[in-house]
Amino acid sequence: MRTLGAKDKKKRKVRSDKKHKYRKNRMGNLVIYKPKRKRDDPLRVWFWERLPMSWDGYKRFPRRVRPYIHKKITRFVDKPFLVEPEQLSTKENIAQLAVNVICHAGEFILMLPTHSKNTHHVSYKKKVRIRIVETEDGLKAKVIRIYSGFQRYWFWSGK
Repeated sequence: MRTLGAKDKKKRKVRSDKKHKYRKNRMGNLVIYKPKRKRDDPLRVWFWERLPMSWDGYKRFPRRVRPYIHKKITRFVDKPFLVEPEQLSTKENIAQLAVNVICHAGEFILMLPTHSKNTHHVSYKKKVRIRIVETEDGLKAKVIRIYSGFQRYWFWSGK
């Protein structure tokens, strides 16, 4: 709150909820932002592979930093692709999607685009961690961790 009689030297920051709710049109008037994406439109998802760090990579870090680093690295698996929201509604559906798309054993992360922006105007964040193992019956996948932001999506049924 401003002290009585004080004057601002520069413009104050806009509230973050107002910043994204309204956009200016060509005339400079504020209009409510309406996203082009509909509720049942396909979602863009991306799988990343989680691998152990190589010994050479570990030795590149300074000696005093090595005890504090994570010894896992991530690599892209292909490119982002479109998926129907029903395929992400349960753990079983996510596991089946991972087996169909990836087709080899390992540990993977399902990434979804969020509202945070990077230089390419879209930022993918990790939402689900999946482990795929080779069995006698073929590949089997298991969801080993669901990150907290995933439960907020409208398509998640919570099973």
